[in-house]
Formats: sequence, C-alpha cells, structure tokens
Amino acid sequence: MIELQGLTKVYGGKTVVDDVSLTVGQGEFCVLIGPSGCGKSTTLKMVNRLVPLTSGRIVLDGEDVTTLPAEQLRRRIGYAIQSIGLFPHWTVAENIAVVPKLLKWPKARIADRVEELLALFQLDAAEFRDKYPHQLSGGQAQRVGVARALAADPSVMLMDEPFGALDPITRDVLQAELARVHRETGKTIIFVTHDMDEALKLATRIAILNEGRLVQYDRPIELMFEPADDFVRDFLGKADLGLKLLTRRWVHQYVAPAPWADRKASMGELRDIVASHGHVWLVDGEGRPEGLFGARLWRADGDPLGELSRVHPDWMATPDMSMKEALSRMVWRRILALPVVDEQGRLSGEVTMAGVMGRQSEGQAA
Repeated sequence: MIELQGLTKVYGGKTVVDDVSLTVGQGEFCVLIGPSGCGKSTTLKMVNRLVPLTSGRIVLDGEDVTTLPAEQLRRRIGYAIQSIGLFPHWTVAENIAVVPKLLKWPKARIADRVEELLALFQLDAAEFRDKYPHQLSGGQAQRVGVARALAADPSVMLMDEPFGALDPITRDVLQAELARVHRETGKTIIFVTHDMDEALKLATRIAILNEGRLVQYDRPIELMFEPADDFVRDFLGKADLGLKLLTRRWVHQYVAPAPWADRKASMGELRDIVASHGHVWLVDGEGRPEGLFGARLWRADGDPLGELSRVHPDWMATPDMSMKEALSRMVWRRILALPVVDEQGRLSGEVTMAGVMGRQSEGQAA
C-alpha cells in the first residue's frame, strides 16, 4: 500500500504539487491524469525520490520512503518511462537482468526470470533474448522496458506515460497486455497519462489533478456518474461520455442466451426459431458459430445480403471484451448482434444493440 500524505513540491517559489493526499491499495492500478503542468509526473517521481519532497510524507508498506536509502527504495519499485532507456549495447536479456544482477541474484535465477518475463509479454525467448534494442520495434522495446521494471519482482510499479510515443495500434495492443499483466501479477501500479480513454481502460482508481491539486480520486464509474465539479466533467468529455462509460462495461455484463441451431438443421427448423427470436446462430459440431440466419438482424440500412450469411471473425465477442469494442464491431459491420464465444471459440451467448440500450437506460451499474 502507498499513502501520499499532504504531498507538496515547490520549485523556485511556485507550488507544482499542492497538498496531495491519497491512498493506493495493494494490487490497485492508480492512474494520475490532468492537464499539462498539473503535477502528475512530479507526484510520481516523488514516490521513488527522483524528485525530493518539499513537505508531506510518502509511506510505502508502512515505511516512510525518506527513511530508506534511495538505491534500496528504487530497487523495490519498478519504473518505466516513455523513452524506455534500454542500454543500446546490451541484449534484451542483459537489459531485463539489470536489477537482479545488482541484487546479486544467482545466474540460474536471473536466467529463469528473463525467460519468465519474455513469456509474460509474449516475446519468444529464442527469438528475442539475444537481440539488441536497435533490432526491436517500438512496441517490442516498450515491452522489454516494462519487463525490465518488473525483473526484481517489485511490489510497486511506477509508469510515466510509457505508451505515449507509440502509434495507436501498438498502443492499444500494449494497453491490453498491461491490463493482462496487472490481472496476472496483482502488482500495485501508479501510471501517469494525459489520455482519458487510456485511464478509463486501465485504472481501478483515477486521480484527476489540476494546477497541482487533487480534484477527485475515485473509481472510473464514480468519476463518470458523480464528477466532483465542472472541471472533472469537462475533462472527462461530455460529448462522448456514454461511449466512455462502455469502456468500463464488459460483454459478460450484457450477455444473453443466444438462439442457436446445428448447421445441418432443416430450413423449417430454422424458420421456427427465427419466428420466436428473430434470428438464429448456426454452430458446427464443436459448438462454434459459423453463420447467422434471419433477416431481422441484417444491415440496419435494410439491405440484407440474404437470410443466411457466414459469421466473420470480427463479428465475435469474448466475455472480457469491453462493450465499447463490441458496440464498435456492431457499428462497423452494420449488424445488431454479436455472438459471444469462450476460449475454445464455442458459442456461449450473444450481445445485442437492444441489450446495450436497455442496460444504459437502467442507469449506473456496479
């Protein structure tokens, strides 16, 4: 657990962080966000004493960080930044192993940890272990940078806009990777960004700062439904707040039973199901969706391709997919439903546009 108690930083008579107090619980993903110059990066850097405090306290697992030797503190806290900072003349394995070597881990343990982290970030060890930074793409290098920060198994990770310089596609992939790593490791993460969509996608709690002061610290859902003031409301973005809300809603919250039939079913059987449900998903012998039968769900513009069409992979949803992504797939494909599939690709239910609208009309959900 990390506690910031009255944290203040003054530069040349200007207060850049002003009496900030908040608690980041064990295993939480806390995002610091706000306009440029609001003090978010300075706050982050005070946690591992890269920037000295003017006043206040930072308590890490019950210990005041100012009582710990700086090197010892930084070895307990992983740190990843936008520019990555990989050592150019060291291999990927050597870069990841930096802190474990400083801690004098046995060579076998270091080698095992490098392999483990490469696997965690879906980098094949045989392919990437001996590569140099200049041989990596931006996304691969950023993964190595985060892996390096995790190498000594710190309880806390600090991340300062680590994906800010990446292209949108790579950024989306790495956001998903980081969310998965957070779920699998349970690390406590403090993450700085200027991107509200990124914050809503990743955070369990969001701290919004303005002019050095903490304006609101809350779960993403509470921020959207109960903004503290007009600044928070405007910073969230009122124009697309409904879509932002769907970033924090998941397919498993909206899934409903799906009408289905074996692909070998007769036309009469299919029409009977369509008469009751408006459509039917056709599944193969393993229960995987292959087609959709029933014109009612086709093309919102009223121009069906026919009563029967094969299911495109982009039509499918998974239980842990955000409803924003599911809705985007419906709009892009101009269909009003998606089959929900399990890890084996078998049909487990469906989400529909009508279901999304029905849930949204109910107001706030847990």
